[in-house]
Formats: sequence, C-alpha cells, structure tokens
Amino acid sequence: MLYYFAYGSNLHPLRIMERVPSAELVGVAKHSNHILAFHKKSIDGSSKCNMFNSGTGSAMVYGAIYKLKPEHKNELDRFEGKGYGYIDKRIQLKQDGNIYTCFTYSAQQSYIVENLKPYHWYKELVILGAQYLEFPGSYISSIEAIESMQDHDPKRRKENEMLVDNIINYR
Repeated sequence: MLYYFAYGSNLHPLRIMERVPSAELVGVAKHSNHILAFHKKSIDGSSKCNMFNSGTGSAMVYGAIYKLKPEHKNELDRFEGKGYGYIDKRIQLKQDGNIYTCFTYSAQQSYIVENLKPYHWYKELVILGAQYLEFPGSYISSIEAIESMQDHDPKRRKENEMLVDNIINYR
C-alpha cells in the first residue's frame, strides 16, 4: 500500500474515494514548518492549494493520511495534474505513534502565483474536509477567510456544486 497526505480538496473521504476507490482513511496528521496557501495556478485560471515550508516551527498544515493501492497512484496523479503544476514528494508524518512515509503534491515554483482566488466550490471542498476531520476551529476559520470567486464555467460549477451537496449529506 502507498500512503498519501491530502491537505486540500481531497481531504474528505467521499472526494478522494470518488477519484481513487481503494483510498482508505488512516487518520489526521500535521505537517510542521509548513503553511497552507491557495496560490497554485490551475489550468482553469483559479488557484488551488499548496503546502510549502514556512521556515518557522510554529506553522503547520493539517491533513489526512490515506492508504491506497499502488496501481491507483497514476489515477490520482492525473486528477492532481502531476507534471502540470504539481510534483509529488515524499514526507514523513507521525500519526497515532506511527511514522508514515507519504507522498503528497507540491506546486512547482513556476506555477505559484500570488493574488489568485479559488473557486467557491473548491474552497468549500477544503472546508468540508477540514470540518469532517475535525481540524481545529482556528485552522478552519483561516481557510474560510480566503477570498474566493464564482466559477465562470457553468458545467464545471454545477458538477462540483453537486459534489459539495453530496459531501454535505454524507454520513
């Protein structure tokens, strides 16, 4: 099995299982010395999440460790745009006394653009995942404070708003 650290729109189990059916939640973990930012330029012109080293010990990114079958990694790479703005990297995380070597996605420097905004639905996916996983209220509030914008593509917006509704009704 492979271990994946999700920190953005793949936080919620329903979202990740829609993309990778073998994904199974291991638990919540924190990656210290890192900051969550919505500054990775997407091909659709909006911003997506990125986790980067802050250089300070007090910063941390909350996320979820998922295990998945190795043969499903290519599917996740495709969804995440590996090679088109994201690279995968290995990190070690502690969760419930165990050390996990996980892969995660990090924005390529040439795709980092400040002052971009995520779509409303994208930001909502991140918030819903953080709420479901019971991240600290202050962390969730910091995500809620990110300014977002309406998706100008009605088909994509409707599909993702339906996903948001399914997640809201997930038990």
